[in-house]
Amino acid sequence: MKVAVIMGGFSAEKDVSIKTGEAVVRACLANGFEVYPIVFDNNYKDSFQLLKGVDIVFNGLHGTFGEDGAIQKWFEQNNILFTGSDSFSSQICMDKIKSKKIAKENHIRTPDWIEFKENVDVNQAFYPCIVKPNAQGSTFGLSYVNEAGSLEEAINHSLAFDSNVLIEQYIRGREITVGVLNNEVLPIVEILPKHKLYDYECKYTPGMTNYKCPTELDNGLREKINIDTIKIFELLGCRGYGRVDYIIDNNNNHYFLELNTLPGMTSTSLLPIAAESSGISFDDLIKKIIHLGLKQ
Repeated sequence: MKVAVIMGGFSAEKDVSIKTGEAVVRACLANGFEVYPIVFDNNYKDSFQLLKGVDIVFNGLHGTFGEDGAIQKWFEQNNILFTGSDSFSSQICMDKIKSKKIAKENHIRTPDWIEFKENVDVNQAFYPCIVKPNAQGSTFGLSYVNEAGSLEEAINHSLAFDSNVLIEQYIRGREITVGVLNNEVLPIVEILPKHKLYDYECKYTPGMTNYKCPTELDNGLREKINIDTIKIFELLGCRGYGRVDYIIDNNNNHYFLELNTLPGMTSTSLLPIAAESSGISFDDLIKKIIHLGLKQ
């Protein structure tokens, strides 16, 4: 089988994407695939003939262009098979505000929020809160704010990454994530960062975060979370695989945060941790994702 692995891109997550791509390339080689690694840049269309000549493209991009539906749309227009969700679903999931609205409309609890715009009265904000770019990953531009005097600086920090900013109620509690593979949930991972927030350093530096998988949860709560995970995965039109992030408060209420359609595949990434816990090796996980993409 011929597999092109695309990575890099031109978002703030380029370096993370390259780590994902390199890990995927190794797994593809271990599976006996004929692999074509491609580091994308602004001249991605130069790879058109190569991409048309493979059986499938493994999308290892993260962030803008790779995860927001843009490259997916280009693949669809050119009849190129690729892994992960389609352009429509990718665009919705990358837009945190849009996906939160869909969750709320369908009775899935999510933290309250306001969208920062020129005419928004920031006095409406609630404290403490999380300020983050609306369409960005890997916690780029994210800040914890506990008083009004720090809000403007946090907003400006987020604006460096996106023109839309999400000001979200901070929920104190346990941070968990649920991987989805072929519309089935994987064991729940609890995230225990050394910092107050699960920030970039904690995400990508070995030893900066501990993970419990499967985590200890009441069976009733676990079932509710799993049901909501598949529900939001299907509501947002996702396919193949993904990862849904939640916060569980002190009253055992779980709050939907976002759905990641292209989870990282680095040594510290959460989806591979969940897969490993269910007996799926990293090489097998990549093979399963590729075969799911071939069925689309």
